[in-house]
Amino acid sequence: MLTIATPRLSPAEWQDVQATLSAVADCGCGQPAGAGSLRSRIAHAVDALIGPKKDAPVALPTHLLPVRDFLCETGRTRRIAERHVPTLAAQGFSRAQIEALALLGA
Repeated sequence: MLTIATPRLSPAEWQDVQATLSAVADCGCGQPAGAGSLRSRIAHAVDALIGPKKDAPVALPTHLLPVRDFLCETGRTRRIAERHVPTLAAQGFSRAQIEALALLGA
């Protein structure tokens, strides 16, 4: 769990955070296996035996990829992924919104 205070946001800012988290909710953090890799061949064999995985990660629009990367790294390290903050800020997120994303999404 992150050890930061709950950010103070307006209702509209909380709605933006909620909408963003909803949009990336099923994106997954793992990278897909490269074509021809052992992992890929095993995955295809398992799919052939038991059927494809129903809850595969959802393809994200390009503008949400930085959010996914931020949330995945923040979740893995249990620290705000500071290297992604400038990209999120350039997309219009305030520091408080970024902290809210980290608290709720990681």
